[in-house]
Amino acid sequence: MNSTKIATVSLCVSLFFLLAFSSLIMKNKVQELEKELNTINNNIQEDIKAIHVLKAEWSHLNNPTRLRKLASKHISLNPIQAEQIINYSALPFNYENGDSRRIAAQKNISKYAEQRRELKRLTSAHR
Repeated sequence: MNSTKIATVSLCVSLFFLLAFSSLIMKNKVQELEKELNTINNNIQEDIKAIHVLKAEWSHLNNPTRLRKLASKHISLNPIQAEQIINYSALPFNYENGDSRRIAAQKNISKYAEQRRELKRLTSAHR
């Protein structure tokens, strides 16, 4: 045989094995990436299910009827009376004898509510 033929045949055989080996490596890499993709997709599906469950729980917890029932059970609040509502500008914030702001505000609110009650009493007596 001719040495050129031998070199050509050995080059073709080497190239064949090189291509076979590289395609095998590429196939394994693609399979690994597909496994990773499936894992990520499964995680996404689990997260979507968890989000649906959390949304359902949230809508149950924020049900106005349930909240009203819990509030009446645990918080003893009375309905708001009209004389309890005042305008912020009606608060003079007179600080007497070194009172704190909170105490002064409470005094002012009480004084304002008493004035409103007196005014209401006078108007109802006038009718």
